[in-house]
Order: sequence, then C-alpha cells, then structure tokens
Amino acid sequence: MSITWLTFAWLVNVRAIIVSVLVASSAMGQAPTTGSGLPGTPAGRLAAEWLQLCQAPDVARMTAWVKTRVSDAAATRMSPDDRAAGHFALCTANGGFHVAAVTRATPTVIQAQVVGARSGTWFAMVVEVDSAGKLERAGALPTTPSESAMPRDLRDSAVAIDVRRLVAQASAADLFSGIVIVARDTQIIARATAGYANIPRHTPITGSTQFTLGSMGKMFTAASIGQLVDRGMMSFNDRVGKFFPEYPNATVRDQVTVGMLLSHTAGLGDFLSRRTPEMMQTGVARAVEFMPLYDQDAPLFPPGTKWQYSNAGLALAGAIVEKVSGEDYPTYIRAHIFAPAGMTHSDPNNRPLVSPLLVTPYTKLTDQGPSPDWVEAPADIGSPAGGSISTADDLVRFAAALRGGRLVRPATFAEIAKPRQSTPTGDQYGYAMEILDVYGRTVVGHGGAFAGVSTHLYLVLGSPYIVVVLANQDPPADGYVGRMTLALVAEKAKTGQ
Repeated sequence: MSITWLTFAWLVNVRAIIVSVLVASSAMGQAPTTGSGLPGTPAGRLAAEWLQLCQAPDVARMTAWVKTRVSDAAATRMSPDDRAAGHFALCTANGGFHVAAVTRATPTVIQAQVVGARSGTWFAMVVEVDSAGKLERAGALPTTPSESAMPRDLRDSAVAIDVRRLVAQASAADLFSGIVIVARDTQIIARATAGYANIPRHTPITGSTQFTLGSMGKMFTAASIGQLVDRGMMSFNDRVGKFFPEYPNATVRDQVTVGMLLSHTAGLGDFLSRRTPEMMQTGVARAVEFMPLYDQDAPLFPPGTKWQYSNAGLALAGAIVEKVSGEDYPTYIRAHIFAPAGMTHSDPNNRPLVSPLLVTPYTKLTDQGPSPDWVEAPADIGSPAGGSISTADDLVRFAAALRGGRLVRPATFAEIAKPRQSTPTGDQYGYAMEILDVYGRTVVGHGGAFAGVSTHLYLVLGSPYIVVVLANQDPPADGYVGRMTLALVAEKAKTGQ
C-alpha cells in the first residue's frame, strides 16, 4: 500500500471514515458502562456489523467487509484498502467501541454516541446507507462530553494539572507524542509534552521543537489574502479571472471567487497526490508552480453551491497572493506573517527544511500495510494548502497576533472567522477557518493531518484563550488530548475562571 496523501485523506476529508478524536480522563467524566441497542434497520445492521468487526480488528476482514458493503459511489471516493486501513487504525487505538446512546435512527441513517473501550474516547458516529442498503457514508467524529462532566475547578493551576494528566494517559497508551499548550493571549497557563522528537536519540519535545503543520497552514494563506484586502489591493469577491485572465478552465476563471477558494465552496479538488518526486525532493519556489497540477480540472459542482475540502482551492489562493503582492508566496509568508507575529522558528517549508529542532514524523502505515511499531514517515513540503513548519510557542504568537489586529484588521479577522458554509459534520467553515460550538462558545482555528503529522490550533472567541496541539504521529493523535483540552478551556472561558 503506497503511502500517499490519499492514504491519509480519510483524516482530513469529512466524506471519509475518521477525522479526529478526544479523550475523556477519569477525572473528567467516565465512559458509560452500558450501551443502547441499535435498531434492526439497514443502517442499524451495518453499524452493528462494523462495531462487531471493531472488537477484534483485522485488516483482511475489514477490507473484505468494505468491498461487499460499500456503495459504488462511496467506492469511487476511496479505495477499499485505504478505507479498511482507516477502520483498522481507529479500532486498534480504541480497543473497540460500545454504544452510549442512539441519537437518531431512520431506515437509512444512524447517529449515535460511542465510546472507545480502551481509550475512553467519545465519538459521534454516523452510518448512512443508500436505498439499496449499501454503505454510503460512515464516520466517527469528535465530540465533547456532557458539559456537566466538566470539573468545577477550572483555575489555571487545575487546568494545568488536567492537561498534564490527559497527555500522560494518551502517551502511556501510545496514542500521543507531542506538545499541548494553553495560553491566555501569550501567557502560558498549561504546557505538557510526551514522547520524543526523535525516538532513537530520545530527543525531548519543547515549545521550540519544530513540527510540520499540515493543513493548519491554510490559515497563513487566509491571513495573507486578508492583508491584501486591508491594503485595498483586492477583495474576497474578486473572481479568479481578474488575476489569471488566461486560466484554462473557463468556469473557474469566470465564476469562482477568492472567498470560494478559501471556504472550500469553489468545487475544486486535490492536487497533493499529483506532486512530482522532484517537487517532494527539492521543493517548489512559487505557488504558481503547482497550478499545472490542477488548472485543467473542472469544478466538481457549480461554484458556491456546496462544500468540499479542496487543497487545490487554497493553492490557487496562494498563487493569487503572489500575483497581487508581486512576491513569491514563501517570501510573502516570511515577511508579512511570520515576522510581524514574532514567529522566529517558523518556515514555509517550500524547500525541505533541515534543522536540529525539527521532529521526525512517525507513522504506522507503511508500503507493506499497517505496522505495529512507529516507523519514520515521508517528509512533506509546504504550499499555500499547508505543510509549513512551526513551533507551539510560535503558534501562540500567531494566534494572538491574528486575533489582536497585528496581522489583519479586526473587521477582516471577523470576515475570515465568519461562517460561510456548513460542512457534512454539521460544523461551520469560514475562510480557511474551522468554526465550532463548544458549550455555547465559538471556537475557530484549523487542524492538519498527514503521515506522522497531527496538529490543531484553537482560538476561543470572546476570550483570550488559545490551545495549541502538535503531534509527530499519525492522525488522530492531536485529538486524543486536544478536544478535551479545548472543552476545559471553553468551559473556563464560559464560567469566567
């Protein structure tokens, strides 16, 4: 099985099997000990079959099951091998699941809260079948425990203890290697690390350890566009043809706006798997060099009518940054994002970075199939769609600068963080910005997922709080500690502690 971006697409594309997870520690609410039964509907039967397979995960059995159960439409979106690999990773990490509650049941849809038997992880699971009873969509998406399960003591010292406990538990279960930081603006109130930046050398992880960010870097592109909007050089409503009048696809040229590119509503798809070996080895100097990999593609749907995750859309937005600013994308990011934010250990990674501070990424998906041990993962390169390198301390500074008006005007940040379209998960998405509701608090930010890369940055709006989670393991490593940490911080912000 080749290790490509498509192998990990199930971790970042909401059409796929897994996105990320969260762990609830024993101090913050126990997993239910009994489950609710699933109905005997077509969707309920498939959900029960999957849960049974998950009790004793086996790649061959899961692959065979996928091949016989998945719909033709779903099969075109992801290969059975990649889908089964996702099932196997999730089920192995959590030791299987039991159902806490069925929240919706129709003949074709099951929604339920399920809990990892080994990890204590809470998920919102959905199983959807077509009219023939074939599996159309299945997902185990992150959820938060009941607000009543949050601890009463949310003072800084208590949160710091809870975060250290979460990280220690996930690390002990071999589910997390990385760093978690909670900050009030740039003041660190909780910091916890686990694992190693490099396992053979036992290199410790610190706030200055450099991680590849994956798609979290999309926020750098959105902030760059926002700066150019602030300078009156362009608008979010400008069409692609304004900047590239000879753009090959006429529909994209004439109908797609910059805002659509940033909000994943343009209908463009992916390009990462098309990057050449030379690109991956030596890097790319300018965002426009990626354009031949996607500029002939027709939109997958009429622009502006739907939401579908699109790396090509963000790559094109980066090429627009170059066209408007007159600077190469990596040069622009260094000068106008990293420098004013004080991000001294960050790099666009458009040329593969060599640094003693850089982590080694570790994966369990190899060319021979799932591995029981962590092995070094292929390195990624940066683009406007993601892949930059940064540190936990630098990302705190970025978040504070973005929210504090030092990168874009407050009104422009509000535009970036404004909901533009609902995603299939039921959450909202802005301009390269995930938008969540956690206990009534609006949280914005972005995550990243790649082989050996699992990251997230969260900003709790209406408060000074920031959460950074960086892991050098396969997704969903960041979720095992990040979502519970976010829940603590959102509740802290809500209660004013």
